[in-house]
Amino acid sequence: MIATPQIPLAIPDGRRALAQMYIDLTMAFHASIYPPGKVPSEPDCHLTLVAVAVMLGHAEGHPMNATEVASRVQMPRSSVLTRLNALIGYGLVERIEDRFYIERDHAANVPHRDQFELILSQAFAVLGPLLSKSDE
Repeated sequence: MIATPQIPLAIPDGRRALAQMYIDLTMAFHASIYPPGKVPSEPDCHLTLVAVAVMLGHAEGHPMNATEVASRVQMPRSSVLTRLNALIGYGLVERIEDRFYIERDHAANVPHRDQFELILSQAFAVLGPLLSKSDE
């Protein structure tokens, strides 16, 4: 058996915590897009990104149209429209006039809220002390 050389990667704890939080949040957002029992085995990160952009626009009080979503996620408008239509089909997003919103029941009852809170608390346990050091 040939030994694989170890290549050290010197990244700080905060960056590792952010990377883990990114993966965990992406997976949690992915799971919240689909109806129960319909979650595909392979995540569609672009679909998740579009869903999160719609959620942010809605939460910020500025629901976006397809062009604005495309600009926010830096994707072609046609790709965003395909994903927005898929999200509408899954029942996560609704279109009112030319703006996209999180569907009313999802907006009122955030799926997997406990999972999101756990992910954030774990990440901030590592990041909190690092952020307070940057204030010094």
